[in-house]
Amino acid sequence: MKTPWNEGPDWPSRALDWLVLAAGVLLFGMMLLTFVDVVGRYFFNSPVSGSSEATEILLAVIIFAGIPAAAARGEHITIDLLGHLLGQRTRRILAVLGGGFAALVMGVVAWRLWLRAAELLSYDERSSHLNFPLGWLAAFLTFCAALAVFGFILFVRRQMRDRA
Repeated sequence: MKTPWNEGPDWPSRALDWLVLAAGVLLFGMMLLTFVDVVGRYFFNSPVSGSSEATEILLAVIIFAGIPAAAARGEHITIDLLGHLLGQRTRRILAVLGGGFAALVMGVVAWRLWLRAAELLSYDERSSHLNFPLGWLAAFLTFCAALAVFGFILFVRRQMRDRA
C-alpha cells in the first residue's frame, strides 16, 4: 500500500499500516461497547458488566497502537510558532532533532513500561473486574512504545533523505 510516507514496498511501513488497522477495529469495538452499555444503562437499567474497565484497557491499546504510525508518518504533535520565519533547511534540521529527541523519549517510555510489565507479570496482576492480565497489557504497550522509537527513526530517515 503506497502512502505519502512510504514510497515503496517497505515492510516496516506495511506493518505499521496493519497496526493502525487493528487500532481502528478496536476503536470500532469500543464504540459498540459504549453504545450497548449506554442503551442498556438508560433504557433497560442493565449496564454491560465491566464496560468501564474494558474501555480503559481498549483506550490504552488504541492510543499506543497509533503512536508508531503517527511517528513514522510525521503526524505527531508539533508546535510551529516560528516555522514561517525559518528556511526549509532549518525546518528540516529542527524536524530531525525533534524526531531524534522524540525517539529518545519513547525509548525511555518503553524501558519504564518494560520494567512495569515484568513486575506485573511476576505477580500475575489482573484487573479487578474482568480479571484481565495487566502484565500482558503492559508488555503490549512496551512493544508499541518500542515500535514508536522505530517510527521516529523512519521519520528522521525520511527527513534526512529529503534533505539530500
